[in-house]
Amino acid sequence: MGRRLFGWFAPKRGVKILEMVQEHLRLTVRAVEELSRMVDSASAGEKTKKWKFFENLSKMEMDADALRRRISEELTKGEFFPEEREDLMELVRAVDWIADWSREAGRILDVLSFDRFPEEMRVAACNMCEGNKECVTALMRCIQELPKSPGEALSLADEVERWEEKIDSLYDQARRILVNLNPEGVTVGQLILLNMFLDAIEMVADWCENTADLVRVIAVRLH
Repeated sequence: MGRRLFGWFAPKRGVKILEMVQEHLRLTVRAVEELSRMVDSASAGEKTKKWKFFENLSKMEMDADALRRRISEELTKGEFFPEEREDLMELVRAVDWIADWSREAGRILDVLSFDRFPEEMRVAACNMCEGNKECVTALMRCIQELPKSPGEALSLADEVERWEEKIDSLYDQARRILVNLNPEGVTVGQLILLNMFLDAIEMVADWCENTADLVRVIAVRLH
């Protein structure tokens, strides 16, 4: 993403694109937060709240998808350099995967009898989601700093990576619990869904790190 794009604070097209990217980020952060709330509710057996948070999460993801398409359309209209257009679209697509995997985790949880699993398992999943909230918040700050301070953006990209590593450790702990699970009244299908659910939560953190890697590439060009 060249200097020209981030230097365009006066021309309307540059400002409009940057505002849309910021809104896309906010929607993604909210999707991750709604997933965390959904997991908390599911863990407590609060089905009505669980469904409400899933509705909110789904709306955030669909709104983010729609906004990504609008950003694509806007980029074709503006007088952007090819490398600027490509970098920005890669960044937005990567952020979009975070919202996508959040919704996928929510879709699995919607049919999972999560409150039937041992507390140890439920706490492990909740901790992963809390870590994802910190990870995506660090990513948002990272991207916000990119036009202002590429050096600071690089530091925040490192923070995103540290959070992703913490979530990887939590994921390993959750899998160790999973492999020894044999809860009464829980089917094999539910155990398979639980494994898929943990994978989806972990993918949220992975895509935060993937996005931070893109920020690093762009920041090095600007630094």
